[in-house]
Amino acid sequence: MKRITAALGVAALALSIGVAAAPAASAQASSRCNYTSSEPFLSVGDSSTAVKQLQCELYYSMKSSNLTRDGIFGNGTLSEVKRFQGCVGLKPDGLVGPNTWAQLNKWTASSGYAC
Repeated sequence: MKRITAALGVAALALSIGVAAAPAASAQASSRCNYTSSEPFLSVGDSSTAVKQLQCELYYSMKSSNLTRDGIFGNGTLSEVKRFQGCVGLKPDGLVGPNTWAQLNKWTASSGYAC
């Protein structure tokens, strides 16, 4: 009986740790951009599907943004990220983290533009 109780306790602990360690599901901005729901930290030099998501969300968040959705975080993407950050009151540092993603999600889902 002790073995069963111990095994159940270990299983419950493992399950609770696994649930606690699982990343929270990202709130997808809208059906407009569905390259990925991942919202990792991004900066110049990165290339991934998440960068395509970033480029798409920038397109729908800013009037006259015409970035190519190539998945490469180059100078054009950097410029648009900084412009977007400035428009929404964030420090225009070109680094895409949780605050920038949150604003992008908001404006991508909106019918208007951040700038």
